[in-house]
This record gives sequence, structure tokens and C-alpha cells, in this order.
Amino acid sequence: MTLVFRPYRHADYPALVSIVKNTWGYEQMASPKVAALLAEVFVSSCLCNATHSIVAQADGDVAGVVLLKDIARHRCSWSDRWRQISALTRLLLRREGRKVMRVFRNVSCVDAQLLGEIDTAYRGEIALFVLDGKYRGRGLGKELYDRAEAYLRAHALMPFYLFTDTSCNYRFYERQGLRRRAQHEEVVCVAERKQRMGFFVYEGNDSLCGSAAA
Repeated sequence: MTLVFRPYRHADYPALVSIVKNTWGYEQMASPKVAALLAEVFVSSCLCNATHSIVAQADGDVAGVVLLKDIARHRCSWSDRWRQISALTRLLLRREGRKVMRVFRNVSCVDAQLLGEIDTAYRGEIALFVLDGKYRGRGLGKELYDRAEAYLRAHALMPFYLFTDTSCNYRFYERQGLRRRAQHEEVVCVAERKQRMGFFVYEGNDSLCGSAAA
């Protein structure tokens, strides 16, 4: 497998939308069209929230991405904001889309509440970290994460934080030496089914990061 790590390109957008849609099983909670729009809203929102990107390209295909945010210097480009507005508008024009978006708004409120409980002045954020399922178990996710952490450290963006939940492999971050700073359980309704989910904020800093590898 030939690996290349490079910045995000606009041409990567469809591949990232597909990876996000499949990774979080959006088609299990909505029709295929609405699931694709949900993924577009999520990806475009993460791009709006990022200042630096690292794309993992495997044998020419987009295999994963990590989006990072320098909180003090963050500025959203007009092109990313327009893409986000366009995706959100197309989603909200659909009755099903409006219904599903209520779940995502609730999650955003939970995340904001959790972050508000922490008194740390963060300098950086991992805004998105996602890997295509077919590349898991090959060490690619670890290498992509290590590059993200190295960037955050080199640019004095420690301490940093990220949001995650029980729909993800959140234990991965603990293996990298990150510390859970806040958590909350919430019952969410997905595809007419209620399920209990855990939501977390994890923190990385110079004293924690690297300790797992030491």
C-alpha cells in the first residue's frame, strides 16, 4: 500500500462525505438522499471549523482525514461557509431532513454544555478524525493521529480537545494518552428507536500526550 499524507483538496469532498456517511451509518437513520445530505452538512461544518488538514491517501484513494483548529487564528473561508449553507438548506427543505437535524442539534447542544463545564483555556481542537472502514486495523489511523498530534505540538496548540461519543471507537483516544475531561449520557431517538449514548470531551496536552508511547 502506497501512502501519501497531504493537505485537503476540494476534490476530496465527495470521498469524505461518503466515508462519513458510511462510518456513522447515516443510512440506518434516514433515506439514502437525506443520509447523503446529513453527511454533507457534517463534513462542510467540520471544514468551516478547521484551520489545518491532513488527508491520508492510500494507493491514490482518500482513506481518511484529520481536521485541526487553531482556536486563536480560526477564520472560515467563504467557499467552505457557502458549501455548508447550501448543504444545510437542501437538507432543511425536506421534511425528513428537518426531523433528523433535530437530533444533530441536540448533540451540538450537549457538546457545548460539556465544553462549558471545563475551565481549561484550549489552544487547539481536533475538529474531525475519520478513517475509511476498509483501512482499519492497518495502523493507518494511528499514523494519521500521530501526525495530527505532532502538528498541534509543533504549533503550540496544546492543550487541545476533541468531542467523541459511544458511536465511535472512543477508547482509541485513551490509548493515545488523552484524558476524558467531561461526559454526559443522553437518550437519543434515531430512526424511531430510542438509544442511550455517551458523549465525551477528551483533552491532550504535553504532559499527557506521548505518555502512552513512553
